[in-house]
Amino acid sequence: MARKKSADLEKTKQTILEVGLALFEQKGFNATGIQEIATLANVPKGSFYNYFNSKEDFCVAVIRFYTEASIGRWKNMLAAAETEGSYQALSTVFVEVTERYECAAVKKGCLLGNLAAEISEASEECRMALAEAVREFKEILAERLAAGQQAGKVRQDLSAQQLADLVWDCWQGSLLRMKIEKSAEPVRTNLESLFHRLLLP
Repeated sequence: MARKKSADLEKTKQTILEVGLALFEQKGFNATGIQEIATLANVPKGSFYNYFNSKEDFCVAVIRFYTEASIGRWKNMLAAAETEGSYQALSTVFVEVTERYECAAVKKGCLLGNLAAEISEASEECRMALAEAVREFKEILAERLAAGQQAGKVRQDLSAQQLADLVWDCWQGSLLRMKIEKSAEPVRTNLESLFHRLLLP
């Protein structure tokens, strides 16, 4: 019985995180209330605090939940494109993600970038969780860019980490423009500039 109860609790926590993630992507942190999260997750509001100490604590959990799932998807996509080469796979995956944005009716952008703009100055705990999430993503970028440098396909006058910073910042800025313009064209244009001009030797 205890084992089943533990599994049920974990399933409920997962549901709350999924609901919170969807609401944060749709409405942002400040416009999302705990009561709304609890209602959509089909749990009493008081039960929310059995899993999370506060809304801020919950936001940190959502950031980690989102990051783990997103990095898992990126790694799977990179592995699927690996036949093109380690560095080329990176470009392929960025294009695939952009195509998904193009097909989406609502251009939500990246949760990390959205939350960074909204709460990084208001919550040190959330800022640190965002910083760690970004670091994990940039590690993947730097690894692939370093492989490109070794293969002679990427410029070597800047370190792989510096180039990873450039790619990440360009990506996030492009996603913000996408939300403003309600079009994925800025993302596609900037990826073209990055991978076919700026990153070349």
